[in-house]
Amino acid sequence: MAINADLSGQVDKKAQWVDSIYNAMNEDQRLGQLFMMRAFSYTDQKHIDQVKSLIQKYQIGGLCFFQGSPENQALLVNTYQSLSRIPLLTAIDGEWGLSMRFKGSVTDFPRQLMLGAIQDDNLIYEFGKEVAMQCKATGIHVNFAPVADVNNNPDNPVINDRSFGEDIYNVAAKSFAYMKGMQDYGIVACAKHFPGHGDTGVDSHYDLPVIKHNTARLDSLELMPFKVLSDQGVKSMMVAHLHMPAYDDRPNRPTTLSRNVITELLRKKLGFNGVVFTDAMEMKGVLNHFPTGEAEAEALLAGNDMIVLTMDIDKSMKKIKEYINSGKINKNQVTESVKRILAMKYELGLSRGHQPLNPALVDEVLNRPESIALKSRLTRAAITLVNDTLGALPVQQLNDSRYATLSIGKSEYTPFQERISDYLTTMNLKAHKDMDSKRRSRLLKELKKYDQVIVSIHDMSKLRSKGYGVSDSTLQFLDVLYKQNKVTTVLFGSPYALEKWGYRDQMIVAYNEDPLTQDITAQAICGATPFRGRLPVSVGSYKYGQGEDREDLARLGYDIPESVGMSSATLASIDTLMAEMISDRAAPGCQILVAKDGKIVFDKSYGYFTYAKKRKVTPRDIYDVASVTKILASTLSMMKLQDEGKVNVKDRVSKYITQLDTTNKKEMTFEEMMAHHARLIGWIPFYVQTITDNKRNPRPLPEYYRRTGSGKYSIPVAKNLYLRTDYRDSIWSKIYSSKLREREGYRYSDLAFYLVHNAINNITGKGVDEYATESFYKPLGLKRTGFNPHKTIKLNNIIPSEEDVYFRRQRLTGYVHDMGAAMLGGVSGHAGLFSNSREIAIMMQMLLNGGHYGGKKFLNQETVKQFTSRYRISTRRGIGFDMKELNPDRSQNMSSLASDQTFGHLGFTGTAVFADPEHNLVYVFLSNRTYPRMENTRFIRDEYRPRVQSIVYKSLLRETLP
Repeated sequence: MAINADLSGQVDKKAQWVDSIYNAMNEDQRLGQLFMMRAFSYTDQKHIDQVKSLIQKYQIGGLCFFQGSPENQALLVNTYQSLSRIPLLTAIDGEWGLSMRFKGSVTDFPRQLMLGAIQDDNLIYEFGKEVAMQCKATGIHVNFAPVADVNNNPDNPVINDRSFGEDIYNVAAKSFAYMKGMQDYGIVACAKHFPGHGDTGVDSHYDLPVIKHNTARLDSLELMPFKVLSDQGVKSMMVAHLHMPAYDDRPNRPTTLSRNVITELLRKKLGFNGVVFTDAMEMKGVLNHFPTGEAEAEALLAGNDMIVLTMDIDKSMKKIKEYINSGKINKNQVTESVKRILAMKYELGLSRGHQPLNPALVDEVLNRPESIALKSRLTRAAITLVNDTLGALPVQQLNDSRYATLSIGKSEYTPFQERISDYLTTMNLKAHKDMDSKRRSRLLKELKKYDQVIVSIHDMSKLRSKGYGVSDSTLQFLDVLYKQNKVTTVLFGSPYALEKWGYRDQMIVAYNEDPLTQDITAQAICGATPFRGRLPVSVGSYKYGQGEDREDLARLGYDIPESVGMSSATLASIDTLMAEMISDRAAPGCQILVAKDGKIVFDKSYGYFTYAKKRKVTPRDIYDVASVTKILASTLSMMKLQDEGKVNVKDRVSKYITQLDTTNKKEMTFEEMMAHHARLIGWIPFYVQTITDNKRNPRPLPEYYRRTGSGKYSIPVAKNLYLRTDYRDSIWSKIYSSKLREREGYRYSDLAFYLVHNAINNITGKGVDEYATESFYKPLGLKRTGFNPHKTIKLNNIIPSEEDVYFRRQRLTGYVHDMGAAMLGGVSGHAGLFSNSREIAIMMQMLLNGGHYGGKKFLNQETVKQFTSRYRISTRRGIGFDMKELNPDRSQNMSSLASDQTFGHLGFTGTAVFADPEHNLVYVFLSNRTYPRMENTRFIRDEYRPRVQSIVYKSLLRETLP
């Protein structure tokens, strides 16, 4: 009873307010409430004065906003509301959000036809919530959406991609979800265009469409979504300018002016009690047959509550008064409409007065990263793999075929091609949609070299009358290409364009060519995001609901931080810290990458190769990663060999390196050695005895080095510098005979991984470079990871590590920085690997995935767990992997915010690579802090690597940190 009493009290308050406002108005003011007039969001004073005049003269009920800027709109809403004695109802056409009216200044969400491809209607609800937030930020109360029309006519020139599609159940469900999202967050939804504008070939902006179906057909199809929305509490509807003889057979009678349609059908039969808006009364669908004034009076007579965008309010008021005075319009009907509008204003909280908007905050809401994250989720859920009879998508093997991409309809290379190139080695081509025969022949000849061609169609039209923007020249070219090559076709446009193609083996519909859509489509093709969409319409042999689900291959994708619960604003502070690092000459540049939940969300390059600032660092450039070699070459290889039964980390090392049988290392196991608990000394400066003892100007001794290679001097240690071949034996002899420390416990040692490499070589007959490449780097699709990159990669893509003045007397570019690794020809188990942040992230993600990546199993999950868990007596080390130091009294190796399970490694050249299983997070920091001199301590002293890592953890929005 208490609840009923409370509700009764609320109803009483609303009725009291409505009655008090109604009774305080004169006749003109009451009639003024029935009009919603146009308001542009411009700062044009003449237009502003016109709107002010309408408010002051007629006390109009509302304003419908159009083009301009959202900030201006917020400012003008404040101005107009302050002038009106009765709060104004503000509205907008925001079918796909406010970007429908404010192009280029608001997050541009997909149109409803693309949303119709989504199978998860919860996403549509989230979209409704986001649109509601946009509306609130700009002072809007009513959004003229959703479009609940069933678009079952491909020739429809006006609804088309504004509809959720052709299926009544899909349209109804998504219209409800969109409506519910808006109304749950305080915005009035408006279902349109009643009783259904989907099956027309005429645009009612220019003429009156005629729909000749009988009532049985109209009731079962066109009306169905509107029935659902009425039953589910939509607060308003908009009536279309249509002629439907089955409902009202008077010649040229628009449904907007039909009492049979609005009062008898919508009000009485469907039981709708919300506010009814007319479609714009300036449209030719009504004006071609009814003059201004009469049209508005007839609209009110038909049962509309609010007349939208009359061409002349003076004429309209005059004619409506004539209808009322003659008894043609019942005064009680007018009273009901006015009170219905006032009741809506009360429910919107307008009885408390207008709360002034802050225009300065509008952009922050309309373009907040969470909006873009939602757009990304909607897009990922919509892209439709219509057909893949070959089962070739997503691409499984990134390096096994020769790929070309062809963009048709764009003069520049596209975001789609750019993202494809992040995964595949491709030849990227472009072509005008109107190709002449010579150009077609040249392209076909060029493409014949490739195993697979990915064709993307751009600059499309949604209109069948325009051939969907696809030229005959394009189709003629493709007909030949389909016979010549295996082709994947991507339509960045209307699904109705499928009628131009007929049946093809591999077809993808992406619905629009927004850069984000292009990016995500490329990711789906390459296995970084799943295919989930379904066709929202039928086209020729392609049926409604057609589409194939394809899971992703656990490859890293790309998204924004908010998509995985991180803060872009927090991560942006990395920019400031890196500017400080470069300014302080702690390092000339770096790459930083963050991936969470399988998505790269931060991927930036800073600074230059050197302080000369001649070449900027880019994501494709590679660094000498120093001791990261230990985990991403040696340890990975040992894990693989253990999975193959060729070694066990609990084995004695001497089992595989027989030279150790007679040394103090005979009983040493791989496990204790790789965990740095084998009492090995830290390192041996092998190079010292091979250079002159002039401390100011040391140089390589001629008895050890030559400027040209030969059989006797075959080990390249730098450009034009070769070490004596037999010195390799001296290095191994020194390692085998090296002393062991007397004390037990942890001591970091490079020697352990010299020995690991030796063992790998003895087991496989291959160096760690060759074995890791064939086992990991190549099948992972890595293009720039490996040893001795001076042999395979252009030097202008390799970042120098040092100006060596103490040994090799030259700039080190593409030759390993570590002296010992250099004296072994650039390949060792402890150093020698080069890579970039993206490719390192792939390897770390593979480990986070439990040994799987790209649809392939690289390692057993149990093996990954074993190696990335702490050695039994260590507070810091796994097997090969560095981990978070748990002893607070010892030097800390990473951010205190990282979880205890975090594993990875640091590198002497200024690198840090860590994966955190608890947060499903990868962090990569690569730099050449050793340039120009390795004695530079600023980088380590100022703790740039852990400070950046701490920023990464602080950006987590929803997760608990230590």
